[in-house]
Amino acid sequence: MAVGRDGSASTHVERTASAMTTGSGMDAHGLRVLGRLASIQTMEAYSKPEPARRKKRALPMAALRWWAAWAIPGIGMFSEAYIIFSIGLIKPFQKAAFPDCFETHTACSVEETHVMNFIQIGGIIIGMLLFGALGDIIGRAWGSRIVSSIMLVGSTLLVFSGLISNPGVYLRFFIFAQTFYGLGVGGEYPMASASAAERSQSDPALRNKRGQQVVLTFSQQGMGNFINTIVILLLMLMLGQTGKQLEALASRNIIIIQFAVAAAVSVFMTVWRFTRLKESKVWKAEREDAIDITEHVEHKPAGHIYRTALSKFGPRLFATCFGWVANDFAFYGNKLFQSSFIAALYPQATPFERMQWTLLNSAVSLCGYWVAAALVDKKWYGRRIMQTVGFVMMFILFLICGAGYGTLTASVAGYRGFQTLYFLSSFFNQFGPNCTTWLVAAEVFPTDVRSTFQGVSAAWGKVGAIIADVVFGLVDTRMTFFLSAGFGLVGALVTVVFLPDTTGLPLDELDRLHKYMLTGEFEHYHGDAVAPRHLSLFERFALKWDTHHNPDLDAAHRAVQEDAAAAAAAGKDPSAVELMRVDKFADK
Repeated sequence: MAVGRDGSASTHVERTASAMTTGSGMDAHGLRVLGRLASIQTMEAYSKPEPARRKKRALPMAALRWWAAWAIPGIGMFSEAYIIFSIGLIKPFQKAAFPDCFETHTACSVEETHVMNFIQIGGIIIGMLLFGALGDIIGRAWGSRIVSSIMLVGSTLLVFSGLISNPGVYLRFFIFAQTFYGLGVGGEYPMASASAAERSQSDPALRNKRGQQVVLTFSQQGMGNFINTIVILLLMLMLGQTGKQLEALASRNIIIIQFAVAAAVSVFMTVWRFTRLKESKVWKAEREDAIDITEHVEHKPAGHIYRTALSKFGPRLFATCFGWVANDFAFYGNKLFQSSFIAALYPQATPFERMQWTLLNSAVSLCGYWVAAALVDKKWYGRRIMQTVGFVMMFILFLICGAGYGTLTASVAGYRGFQTLYFLSSFFNQFGPNCTTWLVAAEVFPTDVRSTFQGVSAAWGKVGAIIADVVFGLVDTRMTFFLSAGFGLVGALVTVVFLPDTTGLPLDELDRLHKYMLTGEFEHYHGDAVAPRHLSLFERFALKWDTHHNPDLDAAHRAVQEDAAAAAAAGKDPSAVELMRVDKFADK
């Protein structure tokens, strides 16, 4: 219900807050404003009713439904990883199929072939920023449909690129197809993460498992990388490419067919989203409520929502952005140059054998996603600790790889130790910052700006990937490990100081906090969103947010807000007599 404002609501609410603790008279206008700063009615609009009794299903069917609940929403991340990580895996086949371009460089320059590594990331960055912003305006459903359509077209172009015989034309068309596909991939990041978080919020049975559901959705990225490697291995086996030399025609066919698999997945994803995907009720309810408060309580334009969020959550945005930069420098850099690392570890191995080692590394990484999903909602571990431990382990493991590079590459036993260290770094990257950066960027910001800020954070991450691509191409293998270690240390420091811990904090409480901020009443918010356990060190010791936390006064505020919601539902004035009973709020 829209409520007018006369410019003195801060005083009204302050007097109302005082009344609730002292038992003195309560201001009616303050009650109206205070009663408006809740997510009670919006939660009623989007919460699924809990069935009185759930029917027991056979174990196979129950397992299938559980898997489909996160695997189908995560199919965009599957497609993204399948194609993006294949760029590093198909390099040996591109050299065999188009030697004039990738081997002798008579048809293409070295610079052009190097552009192939990072131009796609440029498209991804644009997609993240564009569709992240659009997702908060047009909604999650239409945003997801648009990006899946772009990914479908892009993957189809990649399939047909392999049919081009002229090496120079092939490279340029391939770069265009990559970039176009990347535009859709970029949009998938904020759409998928915001949708996964809000899907858990709308279902009471999943609210305490939000982190698990979001990370499992994201784990489809690891599955996409894993399946892509399997597909390539099977194609190599079927086409007889298991020796030291790869044939040109067979290599081209491998490139085409493995992209065709991704295109088929994109067809399913696009059809499903246009026919089955429903709009996020959480976004719809909270967005409408925030706009109503902004326009009818504050009498300000919609841009007030973004200005307020940026001014209050700026340190959090810094944490999500630069934590992602640190992660993607090591993660995407190592993935893009994974074939080079495997070649350094096993210089005498055939391409088929190296691909098998790559598969093992992908399997280890996939286990990291699943372990992260199992522990991310545990209060004794949670998001912040998981991200910090992951960064610290990456720092230690990459530092050992760099410091001991000479010794580790001098013997067979050394290579085995190197392999163990490299695989462990992959595991802790997934069981750490690669999962948590995707998760927390969808949790530490309110619904009204969630996909926008998630997109900005992810885009900064890809800046880290571009830096890695450029730098890794200029230094030797040993230095890449030292640089990755350095970024791991920086990531750990940023996490410890600036990242809040949203483990156990409901999204509606964060939205409630934002409504206080929108009306300039932040100092009168006393709920769990400013409890010390949910704040960063910077928010606690520099901004002093934890000083606002007061469970008793917050309970009094909630009582007003519950009555206001009940009055509004009954078509009554929220400042009715029932709300004016001061003794209801007095300290006992």
